[in-house]
Amino acid sequence: MQTNTPTALYRFLSVLTLLGLLYQSPLSAATEPASDPRTLVIATSENLVAALQKNKAAIKQDMDLAYRLAEDTVIPQLDFPRITRWVLGKHWRAATDDQRQRLTREFRTLLTRSYVTAMVTYVDQILQNADNVQFPPARSRQDHDTAVVTMLISLEAGQQVVVQYQMYLSDTGWKIYDVQVEGMSLALTYRSTFSQEIAHAGIDGLIATLAARNRLAVREPLPQLTP
Repeated sequence: MQTNTPTALYRFLSVLTLLGLLYQSPLSAATEPASDPRTLVIATSENLVAALQKNKAAIKQDMDLAYRLAEDTVIPQLDFPRITRWVLGKHWRAATDDQRQRLTREFRTLLTRSYVTAMVTYVDQILQNADNVQFPPARSRQDHDTAVVTMLISLEAGQQVVVQYQMYLSDTGWKIYDVQVEGMSLALTYRSTFSQEIAHAGIDGLIATLAARNRLAVREPLPQLTP
């Protein structure tokens, strides 16, 4: 794995963990909600690896295929209103219903494109590190409707990265609402950025900024990658 900065390493690990464990196959989606979140995490991780191995070359050449893979697998499994509410924190309570809907929609678009672009960019690294992942039972815990599933990723030079999935039991099964990589929360990282924008331009300003970023992203050239 080639990473030049801590930011690059963090981005890669975030992609590996988020995409690896937010994926759910049609088979697992059709079963009863899992009573064991750790088992679900392990199974869905294995399902993603199989899907990426099958589509590795194709998604590098066809971003539409990569989007369809995400929309058919990752995206339906996410509770975007809950994730957006968690990221906004106290600002969610101050938002109107219309603002909440627009925030959720723009944040969903932003995350979807980020996931898909990262999935295509780092597919080789994800597959290369698939065998370096462990889920020690003693490092995970589960209550009635919340759980933390711990994953350890072994990297080069003996480095080991700790990843923790914050999960809750929804009406349709266990869902992930945050991921912590070496104690750094992805949700709280967004929260800091969004809070700064709200302090500067208000909630409508944040919505406008997200919408502008999403419009710009549509016009950006897609990554030109070779198999």
